[in-house]
Amino acid sequence: MNSHNRISRSVAGIILAAGAASRMGQPKLLLPWKGEALICHAARTALQSGLDPVVVVTGAGAADIQNALAGLDVTLVHNSAWQNGQSASVRAGILALPASVEAVLFLLGDQPFVSPDLIQSLAQKFLETHPSILAPFVGDKRANPVLFSREMFEVLCQLQGDAGARSIFKQYPPEPMQWADERILFDIDTPEDYQRLLAISSQ
Repeated sequence: MNSHNRISRSVAGIILAAGAASRMGQPKLLLPWKGEALICHAARTALQSGLDPVVVVTGAGAADIQNALAGLDVTLVHNSAWQNGQSASVRAGILALPASVEAVLFLLGDQPFVSPDLIQSLAQKFLETHPSILAPFVGDKRANPVLFSREMFEVLCQLQGDAGARSIFKQYPPEPMQWADERILFDIDTPEDYQRLLAISSQ
């Protein structure tokens, strides 16, 4: 049995894509990068990594996200309470997972330098050591995506408001996995960030 199959049977991916991207001024996950929308790149990366299932939680602009992902083998879950904050999307994603899933990686569509290698390294480390929470670190800086074992699902489902999963890290510190590529710290919140992405990509 190869590691790809082991991963796909054990570790799921949840892409949080429900926000309104108010700082960007337009749906940032639909912005083009390398010939496709950012959300498509995130979904394709998750699928190439062997995560199964890959759940995409939509909210604002759900129809456009769904259209952008047409043809990709992802499970779409609509969070009608997306305005209540990220906790509602976390809960919607977890509740959509099959019982066979041992852990989940939370992915963000606006972090295009998260690679299949990073995702597979996190999943493989989980399968070997079974930490409750596992996060990549660049030096002393925690990055995404963060992996949560099934034992943490109930805690995540109790989050309220705009509290993302990181709000529990003080009580449940993630086990660190060092990663050399500092580009995984890059995310896109503003038009300036997007221009930086295009500039980096053209180098």
